[in-house]
Amino acid sequence: MKRTFLALSLSILLLTSCGDKPQTILFNSESFAFSIENGWEINATVNVKGFEQVEKGSNNLFFTNLYYSVNLYTPNDTIYNADYNSIIDSTTEKIMDKQIESQFELDSNFTAGNYVVEFIVEDKYSNTKDTLTSKLVLE
Repeated sequence: MKRTFLALSLSILLLTSCGDKPQTILFNSESFAFSIENGWEINATVNVKGFEQVEKGSNNLFFTNLYYSVNLYTPNDTIYNADYNSIIDSTTEKIMDKQIESQFELDSNFTAGNYVVEFIVEDKYSNTKDTLTSKLVLE
């Protein structure tokens, strides 16, 4: 009796954990810097896939609700939330992936060296998130 109950419990657990729940995945992260008059302009991108899209309304629109933040790891310090925003939009059909772009400036106090840009993206519909970094060199 105990073995049957254990086998049944494990089967139910396995079946419920194998659902088709979206999993947010980041890929192709890039970052680069441009020297400007008073410092640097940082541009960074990351692609996201696996996010949930919710169909709403009589127009059959698919809504996306992503939140992202960007951290910058410098040779001397960490700048949390160097950039952040929400992306809430709709399309007439489901999309496979989306590119997120970030742009922010650093003043002339930031010296040449190796930096790391970290994207953290959260899908507000599925409550999943992923993190991906890219290297950045200020010269």
